Amino acid sequence: MAVVILLSDFLDGTSMALAEETDAPDLNAFMTANQGQLWASVLHRRQQKQLTAVRRGPGTIYFARDTAAAAAVEAYLSCDTGSAAEQAAHTAMRNAGVEIAPHVGTDDERQTLLDGQLRGLTPQARAQGFGE
Repeated sequence: MAVVILLSDFLDGTSMALAEETDAPDLNAFMTANQGQLWASVLHRRQQKQLTAVRRGPGTIYFARDTAAAAAVEAYLSCDTGSAAEQAAHTAMRNAGVEIAPHVGTDDERQTLLDGQLRGLTPQARAQGFGE
């Protein structure tokens, strides 16, 4: 069974990935049949935890057709951003046939997608601890 994963980065410096199994044959079929379903689940979970629902920009949606592709996405998401391991995991994910697309919800996110400028983090998210 295929798995769809939605990854979002939020203004408070947190990230959230939500996965859902699907019978859809590809990402387009999933998005056509389930418009807004994953995003609504993300919003619901963040509201339960009293976290912001405002993203820094568009999210990323991954469509993995099988368990091997899903494992490749999981490996990619666990890598440090910008690392050589992340680059290798991204290649492995592409080789596994994972479909990747931006997930745009609000007009601000559309603008971010067009101009490439992420929203700034909140002051709390930018704060650093002692000795840093």
